[in-house]
Amino acid sequence: MANIRYRIEKWFERYAHAIYRNRIKTMIIMLLFTALFVSQTPKITMDTSTEGFLHDNDPALMAYNSFRDQFGRDEVIIIALKPPNIFDQQFLTKLQTLHEDLEENVPYIDDITSMINARNTRGEADELIVEDLLENWPENETEMTAIKNRVMSNPMYENLLISKDGKFTTIIIKTHSHSALAEDLDVLKGFGEDIAQDSHAPPEPSPKRTYLTDKENSQAVHAARTVLQKYEAPDLQTYIAGSPVVTHFLKHSMIADMRRFMALAIATVAIFLFVMFRRISGVFLPLVIVILSTLSTLGMMAFTGTAIKLPTQILPSFLLAVGVGTSVHILAIFFHHYNHNGSKEEAIAYALGHSGLAVVMNNMTTASGLLSFSTSEVAPIADVGVFA
Repeated sequence: MANIRYRIEKWFERYAHAIYRNRIKTMIIMLLFTALFVSQTPKITMDTSTEGFLHDNDPALMAYNSFRDQFGRDEVIIIALKPPNIFDQQFLTKLQTLHEDLEENVPYIDDITSMINARNTRGEADELIVEDLLENWPENETEMTAIKNRVMSNPMYENLLISKDGKFTTIIIKTHSHSALAEDLDVLKGFGEDIAQDSHAPPEPSPKRTYLTDKENSQAVHAARTVLQKYEAPDLQTYIAGSPVVTHFLKHSMIADMRRFMALAIATVAIFLFVMFRRISGVFLPLVIVILSTLSTLGMMAFTGTAIKLPTQILPSFLLAVGVGTSVHILAIFFHHYNHNGSKEEAIAYALGHSGLAVVMNNMTTASGLLSFSTSEVAPIADVGVFA
């Protein structure tokens, strides 16, 4: 056993000599390899949805996707308005303008509902009347009172378009279920010359449609907020809510948290490295290595189409904190040996021969422990196991 360990340590020393004598080539190759993955980081996506916690082949997710295909999206953006008096000519005019502004400027709208276009179904004598609630715009106080009584007595409006106490009214925006990215299809495909060329050819399978992306969801929420801000006034309190809004703000909070965690981790690691080595190279080199490794990991996630989710936001700061240990092991031995003999090549070879096997085994056991998470039924936990 001792002989095997001795041979492995000698191999690490020869490996270190080879790297040192071909250091320029080695650095170029490693930088190119790193750049290949780092270049993918702009494509990284974020997913703060609840369905992101399930694997693609999870029966629950597949059933939910079937529901969305058949009935559309069940998530809405809700805008709540609290004026001094809802049943007032001036406010109803502003509500109509806001309704039309949202309808025109918010992308991916499937349906928008407010008191302006709410359906009013009622019976009069032996007639069933179906019309818009404000189809006949109230011109005087008597007509306004009739509209108010009609709204407040309709159980279909209560706590949906108007609060029970009559102080709040809402605008409900339902967005498309599917992404617009897959909508650029040739609507004339299969007609004319295509049929003439091969009328017996089997029909091409329709392309798989993707659901509304996180980016598209954020665009819709951002547009709604931008429009709503134009109508804010001291006498009009406005609120925006709904699961798309929660998802949007979670994403922004996650981005801010990741930046904060990374900055704190880098600052903390840099301070302790300086205290340990008392030289700039002892701080700079480990941080460069571990930051490039972390960026490569994120690039690999982007390359494989794996989104960053709420649990996986810990990955960058986690890898930064754990990964720097390898550099510390190598550099501690290197500086100690270099201070005694003054030869960089010999110090590098000695450090790698002394700590190479221990470092490899340490990283393998850590990686194996993390890999055990990959079997988790919770998709983000499995992602942590694979990529960490």
